[in-house]
Amino acid sequence: MNNKKTDAKNDLPFEKALDMLERIAAELEGGTLGLEESLKRYEEGIKYARLCQGKLQEAERKIEILQKADNGIVQKNGIQIKDAAGEIEDDEDVQGSLL
Repeated sequence: MNNKKTDAKNDLPFEKALDMLERIAAELEGGTLGLEESLKRYEEGIKYARLCQGKLQEAERKIEILQKADNGIVQKNGIQIKDAAGEIEDDEDVQGSLL
């Protein structure tokens, strides 16, 4: 019964979830809610925050996959990283491991 409500929130687009989170934050900052209602809205806000965070992490993973070259090296901020080993691709000035 409650899973349907949770599933519906997971289907929200990132922008809608962020908008809901901003509205909840404004309500809480307004100081007009009672304690019980504030706790309820805070809990709901946490759910939207986690949803947004998850969607951002998913987008980041997709970007990394799209940037991955055929040789298994991922380009990140101008530094090439060997995917399997987590090592920085050899360069004159940069060597090491990210793990």
